[in-house]
Amino acid sequence: MIIAFFLLNGYNIIEVIVNIKKCLGGAKMDDFSIVEKLKDKTNISYEEAKEALEKSNWDILDAMVFLEEKKKIEAPSVSVYFTNNSNISEEKNHDDEKIEESNIKRRSNGIFEFICDVIDKCNNTFLVIKKREKLILKLPMTAIILLMLFSFGTLVILYIVALFFEIDFSIASKDVKTDKVNNVFNEISKYAKEIKNLLKKGKKND
Repeated sequence: MIIAFFLLNGYNIIEVIVNIKKCLGGAKMDDFSIVEKLKDKTNISYEEAKEALEKSNWDILDAMVFLEEKKKIEAPSVSVYFTNNSNISEEKNHDDEKIEESNIKRRSNGIFEFICDVIDKCNNTFLVIKKREKLILKLPMTAIILLMLFSFGTLVILYIVALFFEIDFSIASKDVKTDKVNNVFNEISKYAKEIKNLLKKGKKND
């Protein structure tokens, strides 16, 4: 009687079986309604709609894409699809905007964190000025960088003059490797001392 009722109301044999299962509690109402919704919107059979949803993890949007790829439906001229609960065209645009805003904030935070990290390292990295192993001055690199921005030429001249007065320069830091930089400073200091000794010998010979 139940089968005859469904057949008389225009259901095919697969729909009859699904409805009987639904009546007996063997199928989920949500799954059945999703299949019906996809079937109504695409004008395909119940079996095709169910197969597409099963292959698309029961997502109507993915199922419609699957059907388009299989050439069972034509792609709409306006991309308006429905998920299991609502129209996603506006939601997708809104989600895209949120993602873009999130990416901008992430990039901004990344740049800000990088700048803060550089400043912190400069504050904890020092230019050490000594004469014959006696400490004369110790300045953070932040201050040195600022001085170089405003008076680079003057600093270079002072540095060259200081070398001839046997003043040594080095970099000290707990966070940054300074070996290569200090080797350069040492080489420059040795070169300056050699020039100074040559000048002294020249004067003696005169």
